[in-house]
Formats: sequence, structure tokens, C-alpha cells
Amino acid sequence: MMKIMFKKSVNDFKKVFLSVLVFSPVMVHAENIDDEVKELRAEILELKKIVQQQSFDSKKSIDTISTQSDKLQADTTQTQKLIPAPVFVTKSGSSVKLYGFIRGDASYQFKGGNGIFNRINKVELEGSNKNEDRFYSTVTTSRLGLDFKSEQKDQPVSGKLEIDFRGGSNNDTVRIRHAYLNYKNLLIGQTTSSFLDTDNNPAMLDFGSPLGIGTKRTPMLRYADNLNAQTKFFLGLEQGQTDNRLPSFTSKLKYSLLDDKGSASIRGLAQEVRSRELDNATEFSWGIGIGANYKITNDLEVNADYSHVKGDSTFLLYTNAAYNSEQNQNAINLNEFDAFSVGLSYQINPKLLGTIAYGAMFSDDSNKFAEIAKNDADTSQNKELQQAWINLMYSPIAPLTFGVEYIYGERETFTGEKGKDSRLSTMVKYNF
Repeated sequence: MMKIMFKKSVNDFKKVFLSVLVFSPVMVHAENIDDEVKELRAEILELKKIVQQQSFDSKKSIDTISTQSDKLQADTTQTQKLIPAPVFVTKSGSSVKLYGFIRGDASYQFKGGNGIFNRINKVELEGSNKNEDRFYSTVTTSRLGLDFKSEQKDQPVSGKLEIDFRGGSNNDTVRIRHAYLNYKNLLIGQTTSSFLDTDNNPAMLDFGSPLGIGTKRTPMLRYADNLNAQTKFFLGLEQGQTDNRLPSFTSKLKYSLLDDKGSASIRGLAQEVRSRELDNATEFSWGIGIGANYKITNDLEVNADYSHVKGDSTFLLYTNAAYNSEQNQNAINLNEFDAFSVGLSYQINPKLLGTIAYGAMFSDDSNKFAEIAKNDADTSQNKELQQAWINLMYSPIAPLTFGVEYIYGERETFTGEKGKDSRLSTMVKYNF
């Protein structure tokens, strides 16, 4: 019995021993795999840490660069904002800005009027050649101006004083162009009439300004206000002809297009015409005007303006006398006319601008004014005026402009006599 049990124990021991021999390499191998997996996991964790650290450093660097860039841009903007405008300050605390230009003009006149600039209404008639082939030059068109502004809460006050040197009978002395102050909605002083809209004028190099428009600057009291963000109205009492007993009443409604594309306006004029030499005879004078300017593209702009006036000779350029009268009669006969201009300007490149334009004035030749002018053979009164011009203006640098222009025009009197205007002009201007 003991022998049998011993033999069985030996057999069991052999089985266990054999099992150990068989499975030991597997277990050892399994333990080795676990170690390798642990090492691999540790390496992966280490790599993750490295990647995360690099990502953090990279983001931090980007944020730092971005912050520095934003700061630099902000500093640059702040520096630009801090650059003060070239102004002076008066004793009362008002800011004063100086502006103007130095300008020189030269012109060769093949035929025309007696002078360097536009005189289309007075060019010599056929049969006369005293103004042919003349050379003119001047610097009297140079200009100097001051803009005033007082910073008062809810009560802004501003003003302008501007002069040139085209005054006097010889156009060679100081002349006041603008002299006015603005207080809230009121303007008091001398500036361009509200019956005019110079934004509609085609570009012209000639200092005398185009035919078909007006540039009159006159003393006035004017009220202006906005109807909305794009529409503004003007109402004025202005100095008309000095014989008049009452001021001229002017009005203007102006609409500005969005994106600085242009503007349009409609204007009105009403006044008394009085003749002191005709026993203070009076008549009612009136006028209407409409015009616009529009940028077809960023480089191409069109300008147009039209006026119909009865009984005035001051607000529009190159017109006839406001009235005439028959001999030994105390009746006033008013002149009536239409005037218009149209022009096209093209920005050829950033430094070169070209303009082609046309202007005209046509008087009513069937009224009493025309009849008397014919009967008196008054060659100073014109039945019609026409003028066309083309110019180029070149600006090599911002303050400096060179210009060249050719003008051709004709006038015809009520008696049928004609005259021609033909001129080649040049200009140089330095703005400051």
C-alpha cells in the first residue's frame, strides 16, 4: 500500500515538474512582454509631455509675437494720431489754420479779349486785331487764407478769411475773397452766393472761370441746416446790385450721394431791380438753377449745371446788363437768358488729370431788351456766347501742379457781329 502511494506521488511530482518546465519559458516571456509594454507606455507618456510642452511654447511664442505686433500697430496708430495739425492758437483760444498756394500763369492769346484770363463776353469782333498774338503772365492769382475755429460746447464758432491779389482796376492789388463767421446755423459775412453751386463746375485752368456758371462772392446773412444725413438747405439775404433797395433772396437745396459719388442741387433767386437814373423804376428779377456732379467710376466724373435768369448781371459770369431802357422812357426792360456748362474729367493716372468741357449763354432775342440792343447797335450786349476747353493737370508730387489748357470760344451780338477767342494757357501751382 505504501509502495503504491509512493509511486503515485512520484508520478504527480513528475507531472508538476514537467508542467513547470513547459510553462516557465512562457511565463518568463510573458513577464518580459509586460516589462516592454511598461517601458513603451513610459516612452509614449514622455513623448506626449514633450509634444505638449513644444505646443505650449509654440502657442506662447505666437501669442507673444501677436501681442507685440498688436502693440506695435497700436503704438504706430497712436503716434499717427498724436501728430498735431499745423495750427496756431490765438489769445482767445481759437485755433487758426493757414492755407493757400503760390501760383504763376502764362498765356499766349491768338485772338481774344484785353487781358490774360477769360473775357469771352468782350472778345474783339471781326475786323479788329488789336488783341491778336499777345503774351501774358501773372502771379496775382496766388492765394492766402486762414480758417478759424473756437471749441465751445454746444456753441461752435468758426470763420474764414481769404485773399488774393486780383483787386483794383488793374487786377494787381489785395482783394478779399472770403471773410465770414459761422455761429451755429448762421453765416455772416462774404462768401460764394447760395444761388450758385461750384461743385458742379467743370475743371478749368483759366482763373477767370468757365462760361455758363457763377462764382460771385457777396456779403450775406445765411441760414443753413440739414433735413437729413444727405440733404441740406440754405436760405440767404445777399447783396445784389448796388442800386437795389432790398437784398437779394437766395435759396438752395443740396443732396449728397452716398460713398462720395457726387451731389445735386436746385437753387432759386428773387430780387428787386431798381434804376436810380430812371426815376427809381423797379422790376421783379428772378432765377432758377439746377446742377449735378457724379463719379461714373473712381476715375471718371461728369459735371453739369443749368440756370435761367431774368433781370440780373451779377450772379452768373459773362452775362449782359440786367436791363436797358428806351431814350426818354422810365421803363426797365429786363434781360433774360439761359446759361449752362457740362464737363467730363478723367483721372488718367494718379498724377495726371484731363478735362474736356463746354459752356454757353443764350439770351432771349425776341424781347424788348434785345430790340433796344439792336436798335442802338449795342455791341457790348451778346445774343449768345459759346466756349469749349480741354486741359491736362500734372502733379508729380502732392503739393505741386502743372497745367496746360487750350480754349476756343465765340460770341455773337444782337446785331449779328461775331468775335473769336483762341488761347493757350499754362500754370504752375504750389499748395501749402
